[in-house]
Amino acid sequence: MNVTKQLKSSQTATEEESASDLGLEVAGAVVRLHRRLKAERIDDQIGDTHYSVLVFLVKQGPHSLKELSVRERVTPPSMNQTVNALEAAGYVERHDDPVDKRKVLIAATDSGIAIAQRTRRLRQAWLNARLKDLPTADRDALERAAQILRHIADS
Repeated sequence: MNVTKQLKSSQTATEEESASDLGLEVAGAVVRLHRRLKAERIDDQIGDTHYSVLVFLVKQGPHSLKELSVRERVTPPSMNQTVNALEAAGYVERHDDPVDKRKVLIAATDSGIAIAQRTRRLRQAWLNARLKDLPTADRDALERAAQILRHIADS
């Protein structure tokens, strides 16, 4: 192998290692931030899956148990437990599907909508307080990074 090919091969390997290292750093930071944001919640009695289902119902409207279990990648019996807990807390309720009377739809209640909105505001306030303390250059870098991460996530 000539020197030029060895140099290019070496540069490619270094670039791949650098991208791999960056990938690990980004993934680790995103996971840690996500965990930290999840810790900011109004109701400590509902878990992450419960909150995820509730927010989905608030944003997307009523869905069947099967649709929710597919979305959360859990079994229908497991989703039924989640929905039962949310229902017991007064955050969701079950209704007959107006189109197919054999189906039951799960919908967020006014109380569920309120808890989801309050938790979102709490999390946003926590994050905004941390961002406010950053230098302008760092906030600008994060704004660009957020765009890049959205692009990666959407690909």
